[in-house]
Amino acid sequence: MKKIFKKIKEICEELFMSVFFKIGFGAAIITVLFCAVCLCYYNTAVKNADSLISQGEALAEADLSDEYYEEIASRFKNRSGETYKDYKMMEGIGLSFYGDGGIVGESSGGYTMPALLSLNFLDRYIYIMGNEGEVPEVAAARQGGVPMYAKPFTIPGETEPAEINLYNEYAQNIVPILTNNGGLNPCVIEDIEGTISVGEDGKTYFTRTEPGETTRVLRDSLVSTRAMENRRGDIVVVFFQELPEGYSPQQYVDILLKMRSHQRLLVNQKCFYVIGPVLNCDSESSKELEALLQDTFGAYFINAREYLCNEAAEKYNITIRDEEYLNDMAHGKVSGAFMNRDGNLNIYGQYAISELLTERLNENDKELLKIETEYDE
Repeated sequence: MKKIFKKIKEICEELFMSVFFKIGFGAAIITVLFCAVCLCYYNTAVKNADSLISQGEALAEADLSDEYYEEIASRFKNRSGETYKDYKMMEGIGLSFYGDGGIVGESSGGYTMPALLSLNFLDRYIYIMGNEGEVPEVAAARQGGVPMYAKPFTIPGETEPAEINLYNEYAQNIVPILTNNGGLNPCVIEDIEGTISVGEDGKTYFTRTEPGETTRVLRDSLVSTRAMENRRGDIVVVFFQELPEGYSPQQYVDILLKMRSHQRLLVNQKCFYVIGPVLNCDSESSKELEALLQDTFGAYFINAREYLCNEAAEKYNITIRDEEYLNDMAHGKVSGAFMNRDGNLNIYGQYAISELLTERLNENDKELLKIETEYDE
């Protein structure tokens, strides 16, 4: 494709020089306009192609098969990850993703695992309920498994922000990341609907939706997020690319179990998937966590690190030549074939995991995925 556009560019340049000398200035101007349109299209096309291709090919040392790239590009077409953010669902049970940059796509050019997964489930929306830099206890607070509370404060009668302090059993001071709403707003405190925001001063605020009476919140009060009710019937997928410092494997699993218990599933309590961390870990350092996740979630746990180190490279005909990459794989560390320069999953890593998750969904919850429901957003 890039070769075709490059050829068009060369033809336009030759055409301009030929017309200018043989026909004259007026015709040359018309040719300039024609060339400008072609060149703009060329530049845009190449830029769009590069944004996808460079994710893997820029690393140079991994031979990524043309068939693999074409499969991703042709299936993804012109769809954007933006389409699958927290919008109104169509029909059927939704799939809600909680986690960090691994589901948001800040570091994979917008070609996120949730967006790629949506190509396999076109009859429903995929909800991105996380943010770059999110941590497990805040994800659980949005979702409702580990709810957060507001310390005593006063809600003004007018629709003006009031400073609040939020916490839950795992965090004494929650300042939510709001790049994506992620099921947080609108929320309810003491039966008053409003929105939570973070000011330029770094403080957290609550602003009521409609004016009313001034209300003094005299005790710690539950913050009921939108996701706590409207996303309880979804299939949930939790993916943190990297487990933040300070978390023990057992603490992380405890949070996940509370998130799973909160879900109000139509068929069973098992439709809760956990994808294991892939960054800054190897087979030795991940041994305890992965074993605990496997024992706890069984077929609903996806060991992404192990998969990307073994089956994925063979499945997608990726030949690893770089000695550093080979050494990483030998120690169970995800190689640069599936990573960006900044150390995050690239489109190939995102795609490989999305296809594996699709297989698990169809194996574990095939009947559930056929169910249509009519609950409101």
